[in-house]
Order: sequence, then structure tokens, then C-alpha cells
Amino acid sequence: MKKFFLWIFIILTCSILSADAYYGLCYAILLIIVYEIIFESNNKFVFREWALLLYALNYLVAPAITYQLPDEQVLYGMKIPSDEYFSLALPGFLLFTLGMFILPTKIFKIDYEKVGQSTNVNKDFLIKTTIFGLVFNATSQFFPGEIAFFAYLLSTVRFVGAFALLSIDKRLWYWSVIVILLELVSGFLAGMFHDAIMWVIFFWLFYIYANKPSYRTKLIGVVSIITLILFIQAVKFAYREQVWKGGRDASLEIVAEVGSSNASYDQLLGEDNILTTLNRGNQAWIFASTVNNMDLNKNFQGLSNVNKYIEAALLPRFLAPNKLTAGNREIFNEFSGHVINEGTSMGLGIFADGYVAYGAWGVYIFGFALGLIFSLTFKLVERWTKVSPFYVLLLLPLLNYAVRPDCELQTTINHLFKGILLYGFLVYLTRKRFTLDSQENQRKLFHLNLATNKK
Repeated sequence: MKKFFLWIFIILTCSILSADAYYGLCYAILLIIVYEIIFESNNKFVFREWALLLYALNYLVAPAITYQLPDEQVLYGMKIPSDEYFSLALPGFLLFTLGMFILPTKIFKIDYEKVGQSTNVNKDFLIKTTIFGLVFNATSQFFPGEIAFFAYLLSTVRFVGAFALLSIDKRLWYWSVIVILLELVSGFLAGMFHDAIMWVIFFWLFYIYANKPSYRTKLIGVVSIITLILFIQAVKFAYREQVWKGGRDASLEIVAEVGSSNASYDQLLGEDNILTTLNRGNQAWIFASTVNNMDLNKNFQGLSNVNKYIEAALLPRFLAPNKLTAGNREIFNEFSGHVINEGTSMGLGIFADGYVAYGAWGVYIFGFALGLIFSLTFKLVERWTKVSPFYVLLLLPLLNYAVRPDCELQTTINHLFKGILLYGFLVYLTRKRFTLDSQENQRKLFHLNLATNKK
């Protein structure tokens, strides 16, 4: 009840202080989500809240700020009036939230002690799993066709193994550091940073729930992650210019060189970098552009595009040779009102896909449907955790893409469908190993307890 009155207070305060009621509600939603992440993350694994934060930043807060900026400071302009935009985005976001919470789940309040026990009796296996994932990550690009995607999915077990090792012994922290650092290095060399940032944040959320740090430690972590994001935003354009267009070979030396010249304190916190970061995180401009374009052309598609997405996710290419490929620009170019060239990847996003299908009602239906897909995934992983709480970590690779507002719906469906098949099969293969009630694991736990007593 106290929390309810706190939320009402936040909403009223933001509404009074903001120039527009829509903007005030957007800022209030952001503050409520941030409050949950900061003050409840010791008590639950705040994965849902992180997903909501990303969607709120992209579809509510970034456009609210953009509408208030002078035109000369806006790189990606909103092509529809603010009232029209928020009458679509706010209900769409709230229905997305409803869908995500509509099915009750205990998955985010896992028995952490049992996670530690499940991993403790399989320490050597998890070390091998982490190394296996690292090897697959380094070699997945050499696999042909769709097998490469399964190899990529399989490689993400390196995060599951490394995070699990941290849960049984803080002295095994270096496994998590190794996989995160390698991900960051890979991201910097490729000039593509989404995966690296996402896994850094996933690690931080799991670390908080596992270790219950102080608010001061949480604040340091938040500031560090924000600094990392601003640093990446400050250096990535110059780095890409030198490596992608300038003909220089990707290397950490170039990263350091570009970083030293483009990431001073003033540049990191300068207006240009802040505005560029804001523009980059404004998926709403694609949504608004799509609404504007569809209202002009009246070319609503029903479920035609969704059927293409499902076909691309479910059918192998020998059965559907003309199915959409990953990063396909055809749908974006046709419906967004923008044209992107080869080498550029942008997705419509869930709300724009909904508007392309059925207009305003499509935004509401698709928003709720995506939230419901999240809920169903939570329930599926919850069933896996009845075998062993350890399997809660599979939630991270499963929804790694779905939590990203700028991700193509095709990619979300493809990743989720194939991830469920692969990780479900891995659960089946390893269920006896991680079942604490098994006679073998009870024997191992008994001996581990004896070893501890001897010390």
C-alpha cells in the first residue's frame, strides 16, 4: 500500500512539474521503474523491470525529450504531433506491461541457495561448459547457413556457466570477468556494441541479486555502466570511420587511439554526445515515421508481415527458399518512410509492426502480445527451474534479443523459437546432473558438507 501511494505521489509530482501531462506521465513511469530496480533488486531478479526500462526509455522518455528540443538539436525528428504519438505509445506500453505481468510467476524470486547447491556439485562441468561456449563463440562464424545461428545460441552457455560459477564461490569471479571482457573486446573490434552492453547489464543484475550489495555499490555500478555507454557513443563513429571506411585493420590499438582523442571528460558529458546518445536511443522516431507513412499510404498489412516473420523463424531455407533473411531491409524500407542502404540495420520495432498491421489497434494488440510472449517464456523457464533452480539463468540468452526495443520482430521470434528448442533440449540432457533430489547429487552435497566441517 505504501508503494502504491508513492507511485501516485510520483505521477502527480511529475505531472505538475512537466510542461505537458503526457511528458509528466512518461517521466513518472521511468522513475517508478528505476525505483523498483534500485530498491527491489536485492529481493528479486529485476529482469522484467530492466526490459520495461529499455522500452520506456525508447518509446516514452526519449520522444518526450525530443518533442521539447529545438529542431536544430534533433537528428531524428518526430513526424507526427506529440498528442497523436503518445495516444498510441502510452497505451501500447501499458498493455505491453500488462501482458508481461498477466501470468503470475515465481521465477524472479528463485531459491538462490539451491542455485548454489546445483552448481556446486557441478563445478567442473560448468567450467567446461564456459570454455565450450567460448570456443563456439570464436568458431560460430565458420559454420554454414542456419547452423551458424544454432552455434551462436549454443555459445551463449558461456554466460550461463560463468554466472553460475560466481553463485557458488566469489573466488570464481574471474570466469564472469573473462567472458564479459572478451565480449567487450569483440564488440570494440567489430564496432558493434549491443551484445556487450546487454551482457554487462545482465551480469550486474544477477550479481546484485546474488550478492545483495549496498546502495553505494549499486550507484557505482550504474555510474560505471552509463559512463561505458557514453564512452562507446563518443568513440564508435570515429572508430568505424577508420576501420570500416578508412581501410585500417581493427585492433585494440585503434580503440585506444580513438578513445584518447574522443573521450575526454568534456566530450563524454558534452551536449553533442548526450544528444547523440538520446537520438540513438529514440526508437520512437521510427515508430512515428511509420505511423506518418502508413497514414499517407493506407497500406495496412494485417498479419501478412507477421506470417513472413513466423515463416522465417520456423521453416528451414530448403522448405522456404524465399523467406526473409536476418537484417532484411525490404520491410523497413517499404513501411517506415525511410530507406536504409546495405550495411545499415534497423528494425521497425513492435509498435511500428503493430501499426503496419492494424493501425492504432495494432499497436495495442501487438504491445500486449509481446508482453504475453514474455510471460509465457517466464512460465516455461519456471517449469525448467522445478527440475533445478539453476535453469533460471537460461532466461538471459532466451530473451537477450526480445528485451531490445530496436530489435526486429522477425529476429525476436526467430531467436526465441530456436532458443526454446535448443535450451529445452539442453535441459533434457542435463536434468539429472542438476536435480538436487537425485541420489548422486545428495551424496555429493553430503561430502561437500563434510569437507566444510573438517575445515
